[in-house]
Amino acid sequence: MTFPATAAPVPHPRRWHAGALALALAAALGSSAAWAAIPPTERAALTDLYSSADGAHWRNNANWMGAVGTECTWAGVTCDAAQSHVTALKLNFNSLKGSVPASLGNLTALTALNLRQNELSGPIPPLAAMTELVSLDLGSNTFSGPIPSLAGLGKLETFEVQGGELTGGTPALTGLAKLRVFNVSGNRLDGQIGPMAGAAALEEFNANTNQLTGAIPDLSALAALRLFTATNNRLTSITALAGLANLDSFIVSSNQLGGAIPPLTGLARLRSFHVEYNQLRGPLPALTGLANLENFYVHDNQLTGQIPSLDGLAKLRFLHIQNNQLVGSPPMPPNSTLSAVMCKNPLRNSPDPAINQAWDNAVTGNGPWADGCTGSWDVTPTVRDARTGDPITDGSTGTVSPGTVQILPAGATVQFTLTPAPGYHLFTTFSRTCPGTLSGNVFTAGPLTANCAIDPVFVKDAAGPQDGLCGSDDGQVLSTPPSNLCRAGTPGVLSGSGPWSWSCAGTGGGATAQCSAQKAGGQGWLVTAVVNGTGGTAAPATQTVATGARASITAAPQRSYMLIDANGCGATFSGNAVTTAAVTAACTVELSFALAEDTATRFLSVLPAAPRVGEDVVARVAVEVGDTPLASASVAISGGGASCTAQLDAAGTGQCTLRFPAAGQHTLTALYAGDVARRYLPSSATHTLSVAAAAGGVQPVPTLAEWSLALLAALTGLMAARHLRRP
Repeated sequence: MTFPATAAPVPHPRRWHAGALALALAAALGSSAAWAAIPPTERAALTDLYSSADGAHWRNNANWMGAVGTECTWAGVTCDAAQSHVTALKLNFNSLKGSVPASLGNLTALTALNLRQNELSGPIPPLAAMTELVSLDLGSNTFSGPIPSLAGLGKLETFEVQGGELTGGTPALTGLAKLRVFNVSGNRLDGQIGPMAGAAALEEFNANTNQLTGAIPDLSALAALRLFTATNNRLTSITALAGLANLDSFIVSSNQLGGAIPPLTGLARLRSFHVEYNQLRGPLPALTGLANLENFYVHDNQLTGQIPSLDGLAKLRFLHIQNNQLVGSPPMPPNSTLSAVMCKNPLRNSPDPAINQAWDNAVTGNGPWADGCTGSWDVTPTVRDARTGDPITDGSTGTVSPGTVQILPAGATVQFTLTPAPGYHLFTTFSRTCPGTLSGNVFTAGPLTANCAIDPVFVKDAAGPQDGLCGSDDGQVLSTPPSNLCRAGTPGVLSGSGPWSWSCAGTGGGATAQCSAQKAGGQGWLVTAVVNGTGGTAAPATQTVATGARASITAAPQRSYMLIDANGCGATFSGNAVTTAAVTAACTVELSFALAEDTATRFLSVLPAAPRVGEDVVARVAVEVGDTPLASASVAISGGGASCTAQLDAAGTGQCTLRFPAAGQHTLTALYAGDVARRYLPSSATHTLSVAAAAGGVQPVPTLAEWSLALLAALTGLMAARHLRRP
């Protein structure tokens, strides 16, 4: 039996539409699941920014605030290849208004952040967690508050937040080994420039138009630095620049810089140097080796001295040195295309017409280059011989300081110190063509109206008083009468036969010296004990000691004082006992006392409390300085024929073991000897205990010394017995 073939059933139209919708929904859900969602903290950071910066009115906010998983499609947002983290946020020129939330710092995978040219204000968010950050540009907004720490941003290469209202100082750039550009110009920074050590790749530092104070830090370790500019601030000094082989421009005009311009050695690529409108003093630095220098602006400071050599500066185009106190004549210009401004300065024409003509060409105007300069004058000092007037250059009669030609502005003054050599004095009517006044040995030349000279003359002193001085035999122990009696003066009569005495009479009214020597094997020497300052006494104050013997002195400190030093006669001391070295001449021992801290020694325990003869007895002690335990010291414990030494531990306690050789009532004394170096006074404590006889008549175990004595007695007896048995 067969059945007719039947066609497949056709679905109802409504059922078909439902199935299609289900398939489409499944496809949509499957597509959404294929998107990798960024962490919730990163999405929250983006949505917080949208909310706080008026995202609804951004110029381009395409896809922003879409469903979870769409964040990587939002305008200005870039994610990594897996679309699991935000790696860049670039919303520059996008009409952002408001503030940047602190949660933006949770974009920890961010390598680039660019919010330039918007209307953002408030603080810059924390950056510490953005350890992948390579570039940051927040310029042309109105961010305020301090710049956050950049510590830990080891991959950061550019940092730009110019044109805002930031305050405080620049952050430390220490450890930012890849940082190339740092630009915070046009803010209100009012702190100091932070340390830069370790920013080895830094090429550009720009902090123009702020209110920064303090010194420009040492830049000499920034080998890659090309541009340093910090104009229009309140900076006060330049620390160091030497060795910056790649420095192209150093621009710090319009600050409050004082002190000197540091050396410019090693700046082979330096092209522009601007320090104008400051308060710099001292001379211009040497410009040797600056072969690429084009612009040198140092005008409107307080610089002095002469213009240094300009040799080798073939590329120099602009030299502005006006409104300083530079003196003398300029050197030859380095090229024929130089444009210079030289006056107002106390400069003057060169004696070489060719040099003057070259500067006339460099300084454009209607007259010679020196028009407007006030001129300067030379003051030449020369020490001359009193009789011949010849120059004396070896200082044998005296010196003048400064000893070189001084070039000064017209109307200025300068001081010279005139110092006679030993045995000479200044002849006050010396020749001089400079106006001025002499006060003692100081001559003030000026006000200057022309070149002039001073020619100081020194003449020999008249013979004056000369004190007598004992010779080398004074104070010696001699086997024969002294012969080296006087180093200066007239020897008197040698008296005595040992000891000997004599005098050395001065000349010209000088004092007479009294001298003596001791005869070998003769009477003793006088040893004197004195106290330096206060704090104690010494006894005896004087004593006579035979040649080669030692003197003993007892120091007696006052309460809370201790002996800390004994000088003279080769003295040493232990506690308050002072002993000299072998005495061979009269001498003095000087004792010094100092305030010291009291210590307290106390027994903690004696175990067993009632020992027997020969038993081990453990004695525990402690020493304190005030309320503080004394560590690392020793305490001597003795009494009843027993002794031991306890070493104190870190807690100030210690113990040692002793044995009593005899029964009875014994008193133990614990003595801490004190510490001179630490200024700790000695202290002691006592403890009385009863020692019973050995139990059962058992004799105590003898000590090593007792064993030795017993053995020695036995040997002596044996030898005596053998002697008696001999026939």
